[in-house]
Amino acid sequence: MKAPTILKSFLFRPRAPAMVVPLPQKTRFDRKLTAGLGVHGCDMELVQLLDAAVTTQKIVLDSLAKISYSDGYDHGDVDKYLEDNVEFLDVCNYFVEKIENIYNYLDKLKVVVHLVDNNCSPLKPNNVATTRAMELLNSSSCKIVEKRSSNGLKKLLRQKLCHDETEMSEIMCGSKAMTLMCLRFLELGLSFDLKSLMLPKMKILSQPTSSSWLRLLQELTKEAEASVDGKKLQETVDAARELKEQMKREKEMKCCVERLKRRCKELEDVVEVIEERVKDLYKCLIDVRMTLLGILSQH
Repeated sequence: MKAPTILKSFLFRPRAPAMVVPLPQKTRFDRKLTAGLGVHGCDMELVQLLDAAVTTQKIVLDSLAKISYSDGYDHGDVDKYLEDNVEFLDVCNYFVEKIENIYNYLDKLKVVVHLVDNNCSPLKPNNVATTRAMELLNSSSCKIVEKRSSNGLKKLLRQKLCHDETEMSEIMCGSKAMTLMCLRFLELGLSFDLKSLMLPKMKILSQPTSSSWLRLLQELTKEAEASVDGKKLQETVDAARELKEQMKREKEMKCCVERLKRRCKELEDVVEVIEERVKDLYKCLIDVRMTLLGILSQH
């Protein structure tokens, strides 16, 4: 069936060229942060996330020192950032305490390993050592002391992150977005009981003029979702539980002891680095806070 003449004239009418909207000009902050986050690549683990968060705050500090300020920037945005910054510092302290709980748990397991390891020889069984090790495993002092999720972190994650067209607003948004992503995954990676952990996801508003760093941050978030978990914590708990069962059955415990010893060492090594990075992030956030307070005092 042939198309009517009027329809053919409409279908084949030359179309006006589509309007091409120019891409927004990249700010200095956008260029530096995109490059800084790109270095960390994919397969993000907790240490890499913390490194990226620390890198971001250093770029924020450098950017704040180089932009020109006028009375036009929104003091309310700065005040809101400073309010959230206090919450960030509190959450960092919460994680330092949580890491201390993990150290306490590991210390008790090390005592258990020492007692059982010295008693693995069939030639010199020591019932006293075995009994003491079992008492430790059964006692509350060797139970997992899981801190409840930080209410401050939950409140921060419910915010909708976005920024307006000013460079100051973009810098503060970058600082908050990277810090929040890092803290959220810290909670996931340092939790023994992931099933009961209910954390909101970050809400980043996409805009037509979204910065390159913001799109890259969203990609990094997806990578972290797939790779960050409490696996090393759970492996240590499982190894302690397995040793306890073998002790109850009075079976060969050498393999279980070695496994638990190895898991404790692996977990301790990772947690030590994480603790160091959390403290680095805390210091950087203090520096950003002091810089912004200095800017407010001059305007």
